[in-house]
Amino acid sequence: MRRKNLEKRLNLFMMLIAALAVISLIGKSGFGFSGGTVRVFYYIDTFIIAAFIANAVARLFIAPNWWRYIKKHPLQYILILLFVSQLLIAQLILTDVGYKYILNQLSLAGITKIYIVLMQLYILVELLAEFGRLNTRFANLPLSPAAVFVSSFLILITVGTFLLLLPGATGDKGIKFIDALFTSTSATCVTGLIVVSTEDCFTRFGHIVILILIQFGGLGLMTFGTFFALIFRREFGLREKTLLGDVLNVQVFGKIKSLLAAIIGITLVTEAIGAVLMYFSTGPYADRINSRVFWSIFHSISAFCNAGFSIWRENIGRFTGDWKMTFIFAGLIILGGLGFVVLADIGRYIISPWRYKRRKIPHFSLQTRVVVTTTMFLIFVGMFLLIAGDTNNQLRRFGWPVTLLTAFFQSVTARTAGFNTVNIGALAVGQLLVLIILMFIGASPGSTGGGIKTTTIASVLGSIPDKLRGRNRVSMFGRTLPAGIARVAAMIIVLALGIISLATYLLCTFELAKHPDWRFIDILFEVTSAFGTVGLSTGHTFDLSAASKLVLIFTMFLGRVGPLTFLFAVSRHVKPKRIENVEESIMVG
Repeated sequence: MRRKNLEKRLNLFMMLIAALAVISLIGKSGFGFSGGTVRVFYYIDTFIIAAFIANAVARLFIAPNWWRYIKKHPLQYILILLFVSQLLIAQLILTDVGYKYILNQLSLAGITKIYIVLMQLYILVELLAEFGRLNTRFANLPLSPAAVFVSSFLILITVGTFLLLLPGATGDKGIKFIDALFTSTSATCVTGLIVVSTEDCFTRFGHIVILILIQFGGLGLMTFGTFFALIFRREFGLREKTLLGDVLNVQVFGKIKSLLAAIIGITLVTEAIGAVLMYFSTGPYADRINSRVFWSIFHSISAFCNAGFSIWRENIGRFTGDWKMTFIFAGLIILGGLGFVVLADIGRYIISPWRYKRRKIPHFSLQTRVVVTTTMFLIFVGMFLLIAGDTNNQLRRFGWPVTLLTAFFQSVTARTAGFNTVNIGALAVGQLLVLIILMFIGASPGSTGGGIKTTTIASVLGSIPDKLRGRNRVSMFGRTLPAGIARVAAMIIVLALGIISLATYLLCTFELAKHPDWRFIDILFEVTSAFGTVGLSTGHTFDLSAASKLVLIFTMFLGRVGPLTFLFAVSRHVKPKRIENVEESIMVG
């Protein structure tokens, strides 16, 4: 009993240290302090290090078996070992030219600061793990999984808005509240629409905030929290697993842990590979990049999460004829848009022994087959239609090799990524319509993208030939879908069209009187881009009024969480009626 009381007190102490670490991390960069105030933060960092080490040592004293405890919590003791090693060999390390170059690329002054940041990040990870443990409390509250999911995004948007309003995020330029809210929502919902220049308005601290919002928004705060909680060996009960299973759309409880590990693993590995490829491919553009390491990491995460944010004011227009960079971006976008369940399925097939691949049995699930087939169909059909509708010669003016490359990339990026290598505002009306359709459909379920999803449109279109044949169920690839799938898919499409129609009406009301040169398709394009969490723009987002920005903020939020999920979150649970009404038919069609 005494040991448990000590553990509770140590946990409370570490929560206070975590809060202090947050203040230190945000305060130094977020408020732009200098002079004597910076020295105060130096003392705070020193206290955090001492408290961190003291807490780790105290836990060893109260642990029944100290070696088993170290093996159960290796990260904090590895950090302490690194700190002791730093004290012994810091001077030797700092004389090495290679280390100095890395430090300059990371914009850090020395090894000590690196350790402080690592240690603070570890404490923050523990804090995030505690958020994952809140599943227990959520499970006991009258909250639906949809409400938990929606609430996590609201928390991220609120915190992101506060951080972007800090002086250190914008320097001496400042930012309006509505613009900070818009940027935070756009980053959290991995949209990419901007109302201020990401390069010119924000500092490196602001870019880091946007990057964190993209990463957490792309995967979901609940996913990160639960993953870190599992890392720290904090198991969940049946009710918590039920809640998380509903959030992740996984019905088999045994798969939750492996799926979480696959999601985080796939994300980190893919983003790391993308960052390395970008770093070695941006040599010709080194004079335009302040830090190639940060630039590569930022754009790799932004591409995989289908966010479309770029720290260049011209987006990635410099890569119009660059085959390497175009395919790197396109590859990350496609992988991020397929969905983690599909990626895990493909990964299992790749690493499986050859004797299993030769068997005459279906290797992939129906989800994987539908997603991959629909994705490839949309990309190449969209590519062909963009070239066929190029009446303004915005694509063909580059010559056929670059035309094919540009059309391919714009067809890929329109499915929720939002990067552009051409001027979208200069495209022909037919091309804009093609992009609107692609943005509306979007990526696939369980991915970092938005839209109504590829499986939704495939279910509805697949039901047409079956209905013509007199069948009441939808069949795909030799499999029959459960009853009601097409009905739910149709409901999602109707809700999405209703949201886009209402938002378009509001923007037309607010903007067309003030901007008579704007076209209706430009307004529709902006709204669809917001709902599909794409981020492509014809160039009018910067000139929107505050009311229109609020409309797009809400549209981006609904597009990310899903209209049906949002309705489940805000609606009250109603018990089904025991007595059904009398059935009577009506004519449709």
